[in-house]
Amino acid sequence: MTSKYNYSGYTTLLVTSILLLLALIASLASSKGVFFQIKVAQNEIKSRQAHWLAEGGVECAWAQFRVSNIVPAVITDCGSGLWTVPNFTSTSNGYLVTSNVGFTSISKEIILGGNLSYGAMQSSADIYFHSSATFSTPDPGELSSDGWECIALRYKKRFYSSSVDNKGVIHGESPYADFNNPTNKDCANTTANRHLSSSVGGVGAGDDFTQDTDLKPFESFFGVKAEEHNDVRDNGVFHVMTGSVAGGIPNCGAALTAEIQSGKHHLWVEGSCEIKQSEYNDLVNATSSTNGVTVLIHDGLFSVMGPPSSGATSNKFKGVLFHFNHDYAPATADWVGFEANAHLNHVPSVVEDSYRTIASYYQHGSFTVSGGQYFDSEDQAAVFFDSLDFRYNKDVIDNSRNAHAIPRWKKGSWNDL
Repeated sequence: MTSKYNYSGYTTLLVTSILLLLALIASLASSKGVFFQIKVAQNEIKSRQAHWLAEGGVECAWAQFRVSNIVPAVITDCGSGLWTVPNFTSTSNGYLVTSNVGFTSISKEIILGGNLSYGAMQSSADIYFHSSATFSTPDPGELSSDGWECIALRYKKRFYSSSVDNKGVIHGESPYADFNNPTNKDCANTTANRHLSSSVGGVGAGDDFTQDTDLKPFESFFGVKAEEHNDVRDNGVFHVMTGSVAGGIPNCGAALTAEIQSGKHHLWVEGSCEIKQSEYNDLVNATSSTNGVTVLIHDGLFSVMGPPSSGATSNKFKGVLFHFNHDYAPATADWVGFEANAHLNHVPSVVEDSYRTIASYYQHGSFTVSGGQYFDSEDQAAVFFDSLDFRYNKDVIDNSRNAHAIPRWKKGSWNDL
C-alpha cells in the first residue's frame, strides 16, 4: 500500500516543477521583451545615425554650392568617405537638395534672390503683341497628372496679342539641362486647365498666359524691393553705363557689345538705350559665347530694332533682358530721335493708342531670345511689332540670378533652428 507521504512527495515535486516551469516561462517572456527593447534601441541608434548622416549630406551640398553659387559639375561626399552624396533638383526659385541614407531622406531648398514665379516672360507693364508671338519653349512650371503648367507670359494688368502660339515642352529645346519629363507629358490642356494656347485675333489665349495682380518682377528676381534698387546696381557685379533719358547711350548696342566682349556680362544702363539693326548681329553673337548676359535698362526708353533685312545672324540673344522704370514715365515726344519712333508713332499707327501713348519699350523685327525677359514698369507698355520667337532657358536665368543673389535656405523647408 502506497503511503500518503509518497503522494505528498509527488505533489510537492509536481508543484515545484510547475513553479519552475512558470518561472522559466516568465523569464523567457521577460528576456524576449528585453531583447525586443535592445533591438528597438539599436534600430533607433541606426535611425538617428542615418538622420544625422543625411543632414550632413545636406550641409555638404550647401558647402559645395556656395563655392561659386552654382551646382558643381561633380558632386562629392565632401571627403567623408561615407558616400553620402547629395543631389540637386531645379525649382522655380533655386534648387531642392536631397540627401538619402538608408531609408532616411532629408530635403531642403536653396533660394536664389526673391520668390520668382513661373513665367518665361514676366511684366508689370501692359503687353501688346502687334504680330505673332511664339513661345517655342515656355516655362514648364509644375507637373500635374494632366501635364505641365507651362507659363509663357505672366502679366499684371493688360495683355493683347493678334496671334500667340505656345509650342509646349516636348517638341523643341529643353527648358533647362536637367529637365526631367519621364512620362513625356506636354502642357496641361484639359477644358478647365488650358495651358497650350494657339490663338488668332487676341481671342482664346489660355491659362499659360496668366494674370498676376501681385506681380513685382524686380523684387521677385533680385530679392530686393524696387525702391532699394541701388543696392543691386552697386553690388559690385553690375557694370554701370550712364546715358540720359532723351538721347540715351550713343550707339547703345555697340557699347553693350564692347563691354560683353571685354568680359563684363552683367550690364546696368542708366537712361535710355536703343539697339539698332546695324548693331544687332554683333550684340547677339557676343552673347552666344557666354553662359548668358544680363542687360538691365533703368529709367529710360528701351528699344530693340531686330536683325538687318539681309545677312541676319542665326544665333539667339542669350541672356536676361530687364527693363525697369522706377522714377521715369514716358511721353510720346521722348521717342523723337530713336529709330523706333518711325514705327511706333507713325501716323496713323497700327498700335492701339492706349498702349502706344504709354509705351516705354519697343521691339521690332524677327527676334529670338534664349533666357528670360522681364518688365517692371507699371502703368507703362511694352510693344512688340515683330515675329517674336521666345525660348525659355532656366539655366541662363539662373546664371544671371546666381551672380546677384546671396543664396539662402528656404524658411520652413527643413529645421528652422
